[in-house]
Amino acid sequence: MKILVTGGAGFIGSAVCRLLVSELGETVLNLDKLTYAANLASLKPIENSPQ
Repeated sequence: MKILVTGGAGFIGSAVCRLLVSELGETVLNLDKLTYAANLASLKPIENSPQ
């Protein structure tokens, strides 16, 4: 299944992305405005995932 996550670079959104990719093997499209609350380092564990 393909899942769109909005705000995926934030605290909760990045946790959702990591869970969906790492634990459930889902394909994720992350859409984020990258404001002051964004933290791209939190997405490093799934950065090279084919999902």
